[in-house]
Amino acid sequence: MSKRLTQLLTVAAALALTGVAGATTRSEGDVPSTIVKYGDLALNTKAGVAKLHARIHAAAELVCGSIDSRVLGLREQFDVCVSDAITQSVTAVGNANLSEYHRYGKKAALLASNRN
Repeated sequence: MSKRLTQLLTVAAALALTGVAGATTRSEGDVPSTIVKYGDLALNTKAGVAKLHARIHAAAELVCGSIDSRVLGLREQFDVCVSDAITQSVTAVGNANLSEYHRYGKKAALLASNRN
């Protein structure tokens, strides 16, 4: 198999940072995680980058799902967990296009355009 087809990304939730993990500090190995495969995506295209970002976002919500976002006061912790997990995952991929998409999203394309 080619290197590109076997690319994997582990998305780890930042539960320890949100205070939801409990009174003791958890090691990174204890943090819930999932694998996001992206070897099938072309990260030099907007579509490929957007699809990977969506996969990372879905995985982050999955691993942060142990926080009941319906309970008053926990929604913010859930949102922080998802945001931190996405940011850590984007950094781990180390792709400039993905980093730019994560930072600016669709706004970057609009800022670069003179069209109405």
